[in-house]
Amino acid sequence: MLVYSLVFFLIVNSDAVVRNETCPVVTPRELNWKDMDGTWYVAAVATDMQVQGDCAMIIFDHQETPDVSIRWITNNTASFYNGSVALTPDPNGNSTGGDLLLVTYNDNKTETYSFLDINYEHYAVVFACYNNDDGSSTYEIWKLTRTPHLKDTDAVKLDQAIANYSLQGTPFINFNNTEDTCRINAGRQLDASTLIMTSAAAITLLRRMF
Repeated sequence: MLVYSLVFFLIVNSDAVVRNETCPVVTPRELNWKDMDGTWYVAAVATDMQVQGDCAMIIFDHQETPDVSIRWITNNTASFYNGSVALTPDPNGNSTGGDLLLVTYNDNKTETYSFLDINYEHYAVVFACYNNDDGSSTYEIWKLTRTPHLKDTDAVKLDQAIANYSLQGTPFINFNNTEDTCRINAGRQLDASTLIMTSAAAITLLRRMF
């Protein structure tokens, strides 16, 4: 199991990110958790959650707990929402041996992610997608970089990874990550029961139930 901290600012929105096609067939990358250790900044995100805030980042540390700590940073203050994560083989994988990331939050909501591309020293693209009954799909994409400022060369690689799956028309919310906005001077622990999260998985489940 990977031990890491997810750090980004989340405000739930009622609208999901939807495309009028089923999910693309993704070939997830094989992952090396040790090489993923350290800080990743969320350069941009497309999700059913409206993402706003002073800074967004992901910190991986396979030797620490909690497994997952979601934080939103405003005025150098971070709020936390915790959970656990596991590495699981791609059930549709072949000899390439791709890996999926299964995140289970403290309120038992789950999300499964693929990495469309990753360079451990520079960038990564994280993707989740679920097919809907009407033939459309609900999806999420995170653009991650090792530095607060998105380098032009990394931006090209991120966009190419997304275009490989015909997702280049995705509307992204961008972050202005800086050393100042990403500094954390204080934090508070959230009660998971008070946090409303409408992930792609949750939206798909609700549509099936109702």
